[in-house]
Formats: sequence, structure tokens, C-alpha cells
Amino acid sequence: MTSPTILYLYGQTLPNKAANSGAVIGLCSALAATGERVCVVSPTGGGTATEIAATYQPHPGVTFRHLDVPDSARRYPAFAAAARHAELARAIVITRMPQVAILTALLGRRTVLELHQHSNTFKHWPLWRRLLHLVQPNRLRIAALSQGVVDELDPLLRAKGGEPAIIASAARDFGADAKVEPLYDIGFIGSFMPGKGVGFIETIARLAPRYSVVLYGDPSRDPPTAARLAALPNATLAGYVNPSDVGAALASFRVGLAPYERAGFGGDGSPFVRADDLSSLKIVEYLSARRIVVASRIPSVTRMVADRHSAMLCDPDDPADWLRAIDTVLADRALGASIADQGRALYAQQFSFNIRARRFRALVDQLR
Repeated sequence: MTSPTILYLYGQTLPNKAANSGAVIGLCSALAATGERVCVVSPTGGGTATEIAATYQPHPGVTFRHLDVPDSARRYPAFAAAARHAELARAIVITRMPQVAILTALLGRRTVLELHQHSNTFKHWPLWRRLLHLVQPNRLRIAALSQGVVDELDPLLRAKGGEPAIIASAARDFGADAKVEPLYDIGFIGSFMPGKGVGFIETIARLAPRYSVVLYGDPSRDPPTAARLAALPNATLAGYVNPSDVGAALASFRVGLAPYERAGFGGDGSPFVRADDLSSLKIVEYLSARRIVVASRIPSVTRMVADRHSAMLCDPDDPADWLRAIDTVLADRALGASIADQGRALYAQQFSFNIRARRFRALVDQLR
């Protein structure tokens, strides 16, 4: 077996229902397409390498390895220790786990931290910050998901990792055929967790029974809202969609909704993500599939798309504003098609996995 050049240490079992996992495999596949040999290490307890490959359809240059890790803070040293195996010793480490990034960098491994949240959300951050003081120069680089993450970056992380690179979310190239007629007027793909706007979509569906609405996602995250939606004659709960089927789901509706709340999302067992830290994977998927995006007018979204150009942006607290936008793009087919086409062009320019991988390669090359 040829030794990997990049080692991605991932904290969740694979495969799973988290959209982030597909994003990780997508990045690794795009890196492999550039000639890197990528090994993804994830905890035991998931599927086999064959099952993982069937779910995510990775590039052949991506391999998978399982690691026995305890379900406690000791998991971080276990991940760091895995990076010391002889056949992995020359690989650049990439991880979303700040604790692991600090440990691998402290052990002298060249590491890229994929940073998605403010550091004060990390468990026991004061302790890990003390260890960060010991990291030697040119061992750490930071890929921040958004400007909001950079704005609130811990000064010590900046001092140790250098000026962070902002590398936004990316999605697969769904390349939807504009001539295919969708089954539904309005759609949503994503989590039913608090703050993602599923309850807001319920309000839209009630106020506009003339429109058909489909929601893809695991309804067990919010059973009461799911039950109310299921009772509406114009709403369809299509359930969780496997990563390999996301393209077909996106093609099934004309307008894609991203009704993020102003504060952010999370809770109910998931870490809270501030709206300012967001780089919406959902919006990027809509853009890729040439859907008409209707999204919350919040700073992190306005940094991604432009109102009435690549999306329609609305007051996150005003359902009437959303209905006006939806009415406009569905009634004015030329405007809707223009927004979808401009969004697709924006995806190709800024949000493809090829672009994301190229930006990660630039960080990796700084460490070589």
C-alpha cells in the first residue's frame, strides 16, 4: 500500500446522516483528484469501507481506516496517536477537531485545522489553549469556514496558525437539467434541528396552500412540527435522503428554501452554531442544482449570494416577505430562470469542491 500524503482525522462514524460527512468525503475526493493520496480515519462502529464507498462514492484515491477511540475526552489523544503510525508519518493532517489539531501540531505533525465555529464553543477550551502555547512555528494552518469565524478567531490560534484562509462550504456538481420539470414548487433539504427553519416552512405551507412543498430530512429531530406538516395536504415529508440520492431530491422542486434564524441553529443535543459563522451547505447545493434560492437576509448569507441576482433574500421573521419572493419567482419565469442560472454560475466560480480543494492544497503546500 502506498503511504498517504494527506491524513483526514474525522470524529464521526461513517457512514451517517450528517451532511458534514458528505462534505468531508467530497473535499477528500477533490484532493485525491489533484493527485493527493488521502486516508480518512474515523471511529469504529460505522460501516465497512465498501459501505462507506457505496454511500459517498469517493474518488479511488481516498481510502478509509477505522480507529478504536473511547467515548470521552481521551478520544483526542487516540486520534493524535493514530497519526504517528509509521505508514502515516509523512502525511499532512487535516481535521475539524481543534483538540486533535493542537495535539498533532504539538507532536510535530504538520496540521491544517478546518475551523467551523468560535473557539468558545469547544469543550475545555482554556485547557487546550494552554497546550496551544507549546506548538512550534510552521506546524499549524487554519482554514476558516466563514468571515464570521475569522472575525472571532482566538488571537493565539492566529499567532500559531498564521493568517487564516477563508474556505467556504462546497457541494458536488449536481448539474440539474433546466428542462426537467420539478414535481414540487418549493423544497427544503436539511436538518430538522432548531434554527434551521422547518417550523417557518410549516407557516409558509399553511399560508400558501396553492404551492406544493416537499421536505427532505430526518423528521425525528422535531416530531411535533413533522406531524403538523404531514397533516397539510400540500406538504410532503420525504424523509432522510442518502448522499447518493441528493441530486434527485434537488431536482424534484423549483424553489429551494433556506430560512435560517437570525441567531443561528443547534441545540437539542447539537452544538449551537452562530448565524455569523455560517457558510450554508444547503444554499451551495441549491446553487449547484440550479434551484431558485430563497434565503434569510442575514450577514453570512448576504456574503454568499446577491439579492435578485443569485437568490431572493427575505426577512427571516416575516413570512409575508417570503411569500412575495416565492410568488415573484414562480410567476415571472424569466426572473426565476435568471436567478437560477446566475446561482449556478456562482457555484462554478466559488463553491465547487475543485475550488475548495485547490484552496486547501495552498495551505497544505505551505506546510511542505
